[in-house]
Amino acid sequence: MIFALTGCGSAVPDRLVGDWHADDSPSGNDMYIGFYEMSIEKDGSFSIFDAEAGNPGISGTMKGDDTGKLGILELNCDDEDFDPPICWPNLKKNSRVRYKIIDDKTIKLGYVGIWITFRTE
Repeated sequence: MIFALTGCGSAVPDRLVGDWHADDSPSGNDMYIGFYEMSIEKDGSFSIFDAEAGNPGISGTMKGDDTGKLGILELNCDDEDFDPPICWPNLKKNSRVRYKIIDDKTIKLGYVGIWITFRTE
C-alpha cells in the first residue's frame, strides 16, 4: 500500500480534482458544516476553508492512491493558519483520510469515522 501512495503518477485521483462544497452536516452528527468548501488541484494542492466567514481552514498537499471508488489520501498541511474542520478536531498536520467516490458529483472524506460529503456542480 505504501508504494501506491508514494509511487509515480498523479498526486491525487482525477475524480477528486475540482471545487467542492460540503453538505450541511457530517455523518452521524447534526453540527452545521455547510460553510466548508474544498479545492483540489491535479498536482495535489488542496484547501478546505470556511467560505461563509472567509476564515482559513487547512491547506497543503495530498497524495492518494487511485484504487477506483475507495482509497486513502495522505494530507500534509501547511503550518500557517491550520484550523481543521470542526468535525475533525483531532486532525494532525500530517494525517491520513479515507475517500469514497459516490458518483461524478459527490465524494466523501472520512477521518476517524466522521465523513464529510462534498458535492460539485
